[in-house]
Parts: sequence; structure tokens; C-alpha cells
Amino acid sequence: MNQTQTTSSVMKETAIKQAPIKQAPIKQALLIAGATGLVGKAVLKAALADPNTDHVYALLRRPLDIEDAKFTPWISDDLTPPELSANDIAPTVGVIALGTTIKKAGSKANLRRIDVDLVVNTATHMQTLGVKHLIIVSCLGANSKAMSHYLRCKGEMEQAVEALGVERVTFLHPGPLAGDREEHRQDEKWLQATMKWVKPLMVGRLKNYLPIEANTVAKAVMAQIQTAHAASVERLDSIAMTALAMTALADGQSD
Repeated sequence: MNQTQTTSSVMKETAIKQAPIKQAPIKQALLIAGATGLVGKAVLKAALADPNTDHVYALLRRPLDIEDAKFTPWISDDLTPPELSANDIAPTVGVIALGTTIKKAGSKANLRRIDVDLVVNTATHMQTLGVKHLIIVSCLGANSKAMSHYLRCKGEMEQAVEALGVERVTFLHPGPLAGDREEHRQDEKWLQATMKWVKPLMVGRLKNYLPIEANTVAKAVMAQIQTAHAASVERLDSIAMTALAMTALADGQSD
């Protein structure tokens, strides 16, 4: 392994395992895509309750039953944002929680159109609006060379987003997600039912394969926004996200 490869490896490892670096709270405006999904909905709720969030925009295909002075929905069939007016607070952070399953998409091609093309197009639109920090929900095991079509699509998406050259990108790599969905997935019910038996065996890095609550991911997102970064591209697994969420909770209790 040459020096360049060693440096790259260390940076990637640091990006995943670094302890949160506290800094003075920064006021932010957020733009969320996927706010009707499990994670997106939790992030929207957390952002609206966050005193350091000045405004929250959401790219939506249908209106949400939310009335809040700092919330603006942008309705669009293809999730294209409008041009900002002189009175709009420009979003500096973009959260993308878009994704589907092969069963729901109906084909591998349709899954790729959502998990790769739609996510990358949305990231591009956010960059055009002036977003400096993208936080994107990917998945554990994302790899452009994976045998699994789903994991391969996530890996290809990450590569394409990195190529955009956004100032800071955080990819979230959760394991199975837990929480209240509008749709109920049979595989997730089975997983949650069996987890109580195998959970004691899941130690060390295996904890990444345990279900993680969408609310925990949302807390980690809000904490990550306020965390100084050591690398332009960061990847956070479930262990790292849980640690971030717990740190944010401890800080909130001590205030």
C-alpha cells in the first residue's frame, strides 16, 4: 500500500469513527427531499423543533398537513425546487432521504431510476441552490461493485454524488430501519420479531446490523449539522449515528 492509499484509508476511517467535535451552534436553513418517508419525516420533525434551524423547506409531490412559520413546502412531480425569491432564506444543508425497494419499484431499472438518478438529480438541484452540506441516506454495505443490485445502486449513487464536488457530504449507512411507516413491510416485521433472540449475540461491529430507530437517525442528522468535519466526505454507520444522537441528547439535558 503506497502513501496515498494509506492517507486515503486513514481519512475514511477517521470520517466514520471520529468523536463529535463541539463548536458554537450555527443557524441553518434545511432543504429536505423525502419528507414523507420514515427517515425524512423524522428529520422534518426534528428540524422544526430545533432552535438552530431558521427555516425548513421540503421537496414534495403532495402537500403535508403541517402549519409552521418556519416551514415551506415545495410541491413538484419531479422534485425540482423553484428559484429562490429575494425574501427566501437560502438553504445551506440538504437532506436526501429518497429510496425504494425492488418490490415497490417493480424492476431493477425502476429502482435505479429512484435510488441513483433521482437522488443524484436532487443533489445537483440542491447544489445549484447553494447547499454546502449534503446528508444522504444510503445503506450499510453500499458498494458500486456489490453483487446485490440494491447495494450496487447505493454505491453508484455515492460515487456520482461525490463527483459533484459539494463542500461537505455525509452518507448515512444505517442497518435495518425501525419506526412507524405508512406502509408495513412483512420482512421488517419478521426481522423485528427475531431480533430479540439474536440481539445478545450482536456485539462490536455486528451492532450495525441491529435495527435503528428513524428518530435516532434524525437526531444524528441534526447533531452532524453542528459537528465540525475532518473530511469532505463522511460515512456514518449505525454505531456512529447512535453515538451522535446520544451526545446530542446529553448536550440538550445539560443546557
